Amino acid sequence: MTTNTQSALLKEDQGVQKRLNYLEKERSFLKSLYSDLPETMQLLAKGAPLGSMLGRFKTKIEDQLASTYCLFLVCDKDCLQWRLQYPDSINEKLLNGIGQLTEIPQSLVTFAASPSCPKRMDSDIQQSTGWSIWQTFLEHNGFIHVSMVSVSDEKGSIYLMLSFQKENSKLESELMDVTLDMYLSLVSAAFERERANFLLLEDSHKSPDTGLLRRYSFENSFGIILKDSRRHFQRAALMSIRLLDEQKINSAELKALADVMRESVRDNDLIAHYDERELVMGIRIQHLVDAEVVANKLLDSLQKDEFSNNRLIRSGIAIGIAFYPEHSSLDALHQAAAHAASSLKKTTGYHIEFHGKFHKSSSDLYS
Repeated sequence: MTTNTQSALLKEDQGVQKRLNYLEKERSFLKSLYSDLPETMQLLAKGAPLGSMLGRFKTKIEDQLASTYCLFLVCDKDCLQWRLQYPDSINEKLLNGIGQLTEIPQSLVTFAASPSCPKRMDSDIQQSTGWSIWQTFLEHNGFIHVSMVSVSDEKGSIYLMLSFQKENSKLESELMDVTLDMYLSLVSAAFERERANFLLLEDSHKSPDTGLLRRYSFENSFGIILKDSRRHFQRAALMSIRLLDEQKINSAELKALADVMRESVRDNDLIAHYDERELVMGIRIQHLVDAEVVANKLLDSLQKDEFSNNRLIRSGIAIGIAFYPEHSSLDALHQAAAHAASSLKKTTGYHIEFHGKFHKSSSDLYS
């Protein structure tokens, strides 16, 4: 065997060994990266608090990228307001005298403002004009390269993780890339779960047909209004709205009625789908006439031509009104308002219950 052949075989063996060493390193790295994934997925499935999950991801990424320095930031969707998520002795050098993060590299702003590109790697950042505003920080810590990932929470905030590396401990780009993908997926999953939690909570409190509160949610919320009214010597009114249409209820027509009801009151007033053919409204008032104003506004709105083909609305509604403190509990208020609505028989309009009597107008209450 010639010397050249031996040399070639030796180089080939060295190349194979180098490749095997890298594959072993890669295998160990990936094994560590995914080792606690089942536990993490279980925590996400159980709806663990968002803050605790983000903290868990921070610890995981710092352990995985032990040779790097990880910086966690949050900014608004316009990239104008920035803050550190986890201040420490290294990143506090980026803060001004009153603890605010006000100087942001242009390269970082550009990256945060580009949601279609959630990952990026910059090299030789000490020499880059896009990072010059942090040059002192970078030089002091010996940071040469940075890998970045951004995730929007879909509520107006962007969460960013920056992994700074020194030249003598730079991680292979393939391993860094898969780590960024992992972090991106986990944080996105946490935000998605948070949105799901909100939707589940909304669904449990509101009727899917109308978007109005369910009965038990109304009872809880209106109970708070009564407590506040009691504490501050204020008035409140409960209105029982009975549907006069006796045919099978059409969901789309009911939704249209619910939308009109929402437009008739303030945002902090309560509306609920109480029973199949009954809706209720709980409102804060200053004067007895205020509830009558709401009833008239609702009835007038239902006369619009746009509802000419809505059978449920055209069949009419009967409104009963009762007041607190004349009735001191929700049950008493509802019973009085329901009786007032029933007293209308099959007639569209409203009746006011006051001290056991039914009235057509608030002007009659003291006559």
